[in-house]
Amino acid sequence: MPALADDVIRTSSVIVLRDGYAGYPEFMKECDWTAELPAHLVEYSKGLVALTDQDLDAVPGRTLRIRIMHMRTAEGGGFSGPKWAMIRAELFENGKLIGQFQPYRRTMTPFRGACSSLSKISNALAADTAEWLRRGDFRIQFAAEQNEIEIGPEEDVPPIQ
Repeated sequence: MPALADDVIRTSSVIVLRDGYAGYPEFMKECDWTAELPAHLVEYSKGLVALTDQDLDAVPGRTLRIRIMHMRTAEGGGFSGPKWAMIRAELFENGKLIGQFQPYRRTMTPFRGACSSLSKISNALAADTAEWLRRGDFRIQFAAEQNEIEIGPEEDVPPIQ
């Protein structure tokens, strides 16, 4: 069931690196995963989240700020080791922090480039974040265990429950 207009959570159309973190600049420019994650979040949230280009500080109601906390990627598929990312999603209501979620996903799938791996990881992180938002339990939560994504040829991400 779609959320009412007043209940919609607004988020930026592109996620950013946390302050002071350089990440992997070459892949931040080459890969689309920073825009893919919010787009997938809108899709998986089933009407609960909408994108905005406005400054989130100026948006009334509920807003979701998403930042990349840590990431690792490289070309070379399985030969270059695991690729992973951790984001922090902070839910605000009228400027007050009401919830925080920090999921982590990784993959060791061979025969994928850096951008392809980040795309799959962002898809899974969006699904995790949408699930957290749909639960409605907005206390501060951090990933208890590190979820591996093993992506087969027929599968993009684990199915959404």
